Amino acid sequence: MIGIRSSLRFKTTDCKKDLGIVFKKMNKDTKQLFGDLLETNKMRKHRLKLAEKIVGDEKEKENNYLKRLKSKIKPTAGDSINSMVNDSKQNLNQEYYEKLSIEIPSEMIIHETPKRDLPSVTNILNTTMSEKSKAALENWKKSMIEKLGEDGFNKYSRELMAMGSAMHSKIRSHLTGCPSDVSHYDEVENCWKSLGAVIADVSKPILVEKMVVHDGLSYKGIVDCVAFYKGDPVVIEWKKSSRDKSSLQATYDAPIQLAAYMGAVNNDTSYDFKVEEGLVVVAYSDGHPANVFKLTKQACLDYWTIWMKRLNKYKEIQSSFK
Repeated sequence: MIGIRSSLRFKTTDCKKDLGIVFKKMNKDTKQLFGDLLETNKMRKHRLKLAEKIVGDEKEKENNYLKRLKSKIKPTAGDSINSMVNDSKQNLNQEYYEKLSIEIPSEMIIHETPKRDLPSVTNILNTTMSEKSKAALENWKKSMIEKLGEDGFNKYSRELMAMGSAMHSKIRSHLTGCPSDVSHYDEVENCWKSLGAVIADVSKPILVEKMVVHDGLSYKGIVDCVAFYKGDPVVIEWKKSSRDKSSLQATYDAPIQLAAYMGAVNNDTSYDFKVEEGLVVVAYSDGHPANVFKLTKQACLDYWTIWMKRLNKYKEIQSSFK
């Protein structure tokens, strides 16, 4: 401290210049002793500005994507009465869940809707896939057949389906309180690791892989999960991926699928509750933390509008075959 004070006693009149020299020397000595700063103020400001820009760009991309999809939609005469939410049903919330748990034995909370001869959500989405998506899927299939051969590709496809089923089975076992075996697929165990933090925030499962039917619109599907996430009731769509999905747009039809299941849950007469928010969760086969995309009520309604377009297109295709 004495050395520093003595250094600050200047003999010249140009104090600012001498003071600058002293601090430069001090900074140089500090750098030699402790090395470079991990992050300067300038670097930090640049990093925060860049992060803010990335978040803003992603939001803008998502909004533009929704606008492009919705701009192609021409409402039909029946759309105005085909609501996603049945207002006569009770909102699913903590109070309602507690009442439901007390009045009905836990094993009876999950109702089973009889299967009917109706098209599934998956079938409708596959049938109404865009030409661009169909071409991309066909090109991928051709390249994989060239690499693996016909038999090899068929085996690979079966394994992909088996891994998807095994992942859903582990999630189902956990949510329903059943013991879960270790999968012989490393990718499935990695996906389970990827989901760790998300699963910890999921509670009070109401529906787990159950059939839901929308009588008014004549379609059905198997909803992955209806539960509470961080205290909020949501419809959950689980997805598995080997590639990073940093935006909801990158999950392709997943939010449309989620909206379709939500509409069915909210209009299925087997269930007397409604849910207005959703969650698309992407688990990764290399084990890194899953991406969670929360869809607000408005976002779900936006994707419901897109689902209505796909459903109407499916009906037009089916009518052309008759």
